[in-house]
Amino acid sequence: MEQEIDQRAMEATVLALVAGGLLIAASVTGVGGGVPLVIVLAVLAAALVAARHQLPQPGWVLGRNVDRCIRDVWVAPAVAALATVAVFGASPGEVQTVGGVIGFAGMVNYFLRPVYHLGYSLATSVARKVT
Repeated sequence: MEQEIDQRAMEATVLALVAGGLLIAASVTGVGGGVPLVIVLAVLAAALVAARHQLPQPGWVLGRNVDRCIRDVWVAPAVAALATVAVFGASPGEVQTVGGVIGFAGMVNYFLRPVYHLGYSLATSVARKVT
């Protein structure tokens, strides 16, 4: 179970970094937070959902289940689209900032993984003592 928690935390980190990267890339090209960006991100998410079984399946790489991240990569453009809707009408610089905040949240999640492990270990230890 502890490995599952670590895998989920790592997947959340990757998806947040991809979502942030998508918004930063859009802002660098001069795209602000409007209908065109939301549509492009929503179409990208839909295309990835439709093609998720045809995407490459590299298996386990460096102790991580990369297949799961690739299968769920559609979540990243969906999160980016929702973030764009939240800041609708934002300038490209503001979209870049939102992308940076999402990426930062992903890295905070990455660095909190030891805290998740500690919490899980404490909870299982308490549960063993109670039963």
